[in-house]
Amino acid sequence: MTANQPTGPQSGAPAEDPIRDQLRNLTRRQQRFERYLGRQMHVDPAGLAVMDRLVSAGSATPSELARELSTSTAAMTLVIDRLADGGHVSRQPHPSDRRKVLVTPAQQWEEAAFAHVEPLVAGIGEITESMTPEEQATVAAFLERAVAAYDRATKV
Repeated sequence: MTANQPTGPQSGAPAEDPIRDQLRNLTRRQQRFERYLGRQMHVDPAGLAVMDRLVSAGSATPSELARELSTSTAAMTLVIDRLADGGHVSRQPHPSDRRKVLVTPAQQWEEAAFAHVEPLVAGIGEITESMTPEEQATVAAFLERAVAAYDRATKV
C-alpha cells in the first residue's frame, strides 16, 4: 500500500489521521531498516526472520521454525541451507532425538547484528526515557492495542 492508495471505507474518518500516518511512516522505516540489516548481514528477508527467531528464542528444529514462521518445511530447509552456507547458523544433533537437528545461530551473529541494531535500540531508549510515566503508559497501551489489531487481522 502506498501513501496515495485508499485504505478502504472511511465512514466518517477525518481526512487527516496523524496517528495512522505516523504508523505508516514507522512501518516503512522498519521495513527499510530490515532491508538495511539484511544487506549488512548478507541475509535475505526469510533468513533474517529465521535469525531473529533464533536469537530471540534460541535454537530450534527446522520443523519448529517452519511452523513458527508460517512456511513449509521444504522452504525452511532451503532458508537454513543458505544460512548454513553463509556461516550464519549451524546444525547440531538434537539432544534427545537423534533423528532431529537443532539450528543454532553462529556465535558471531548476535554480536554483529547488535552492532547495527544498537543505534536504533539506543534511540528508542532515549525517547522512552524522555517521556513521563503517564506518556509511557499511554503509548504502551496504544501499542498493545495495535498489536492486538494486527493479531485479529491475521487471525493469530
